Amino acid sequence: MTQRRQTMKIALLSIISIVLTGCGSKDAEILAKGQQIYESTCKVCHAQGLNGAPILGNKKMWVSRAAQGEDVLVTHAMNGFGLMPAKGGKQELSEPEIRAAVKYMLSKLEP
Repeated sequence: MTQRRQTMKIALLSIISIVLTGCGSKDAEILAKGQQIYESTCKVCHAQGLNGAPILGNKKMWVSRAAQGEDVLVTHAMNGFGLMPAKGGKQELSEPEIRAAVKYMLSKLEP
C-alpha cells in the first residue's frame, strides 16, 4: 500500500470517527479522559516504543493498527496483545476508559 493511500485511509477513519461520535464538549471530555489515562498508564510504553508499542503520534507505526478500527484496538487493549498486558496492566480500568485512551492516541494521528 502506498504512503498516500495509507494517509488517506487514516484521514477517512478519523472523519468517520468524528462523525460517529459527534463534535463538541462530549468529544473534548472523552479526549481529556483519554489523555489522562494515556499519561498515567499507556505512556510508559507508547512514549518510547517499548516492547514494540507504537509511539504516540508516529503515523508510520500506527497506520496498519489504525486501519483495523477503533473496536479492534479497544479489544486488544482490553485483553492484551503481544507483549502489552490487558488494560496496560491496570485491571481497574473500564472499557469506556480504555476506549477513551484509544481515541486519544488515534486523535494524535490527525494531520
